[in-house]
Amino acid sequence: MPNVDHLSIADNLKNIKKLVTDLKVIYTDVDGTMLGPDGSLFLTSSRNLSLYPAKALIKARTNNIDVVMVSGRSARQLFGDARILGLRNYIAELGCQVEYDLGKESNNLSGNLKIVNGQTLHQAITNTGAIDSLFKHYKGYLEYHTPWSEGRKCTHVFRGYIDLAEANALLDSKGFFELQIIDNGVIGRRGTLNDDIAEVHAYHLLPEGCGKEEGLAFDIQKRGFLKTQTIAIGDALSDLPLAREVGALFLVKNAISKFTKGIKEEILKYDNVFVTEAEMNIGFSEVIFSLLGY
Repeated sequence: MPNVDHLSIADNLKNIKKLVTDLKVIYTDVDGTMLGPDGSLFLTSSRNLSLYPAKALIKARTNNIDVVMVSGRSARQLFGDARILGLRNYIAELGCQVEYDLGKESNNLSGNLKIVNGQTLHQAITNTGAIDSLFKHYKGYLEYHTPWSEGRKCTHVFRGYIDLAEANALLDSKGFFELQIIDNGVIGRRGTLNDDIAEVHAYHLLPEGCGKEEGLAFDIQKRGFLKTQTIAIGDALSDLPLAREVGALFLVKNAISKFTKGIKEEILKYDNVFVTEAEMNIGFSEVIFSLLGY
């Protein structure tokens, strides 16, 4: 029976190059994928310094390949990152905001949630009452992911450790059918959460019909890319649906966490998902150099 140990880039490069031809765009998660610890491009998962990720970005750009950050971060945060890294386009707030030319053109996606009276998507979610229900049910296990939860226009972002299926069932049972909560990966321990939490994850509350997958689909259609001209790189279970939109999806090694229930089984449901040998930004670099050469 196949397993994730057989999904390395080196072992599958011939197949990958059939799935991806004339590469035009790389969609990449930011924290824990393109960036290493503390949000650093140069700091590796072992906290050593490396120019390898910077060289990978330069390799992509010199091959006229657009590197598009896809993140739970706000558009304002990604604007600063994009300017520093020489990037122009990015998809913020877990797919709800698609930004072009450093924000000169902004497209907001609201999925199944109706927006009225000039509200932002963030305000509309607040007004449903879903957040109070989640905090009451998961007291000590879910809280706002401050300060990154502040100043947002679309999603609400939390930190904690909850059963995702149970949380979404809770939303449905309370009548919040138009909303969903998504796991956006492992983060460092912080805040006032209970001590018995095994590891801390970031979670986003956003409308049904929204997400990274929908953000990518919007951009691919708008700019007329073929599926075979696109790849995505991620580090979490929530990144797996991106495989449906792109030629190939690569998960950096740190995505395969012993605490991330079911990720190995979910990976095997796709025939275009591969796993890097390296973690975080070195895994990100591994993808680019494997496809484009060093």
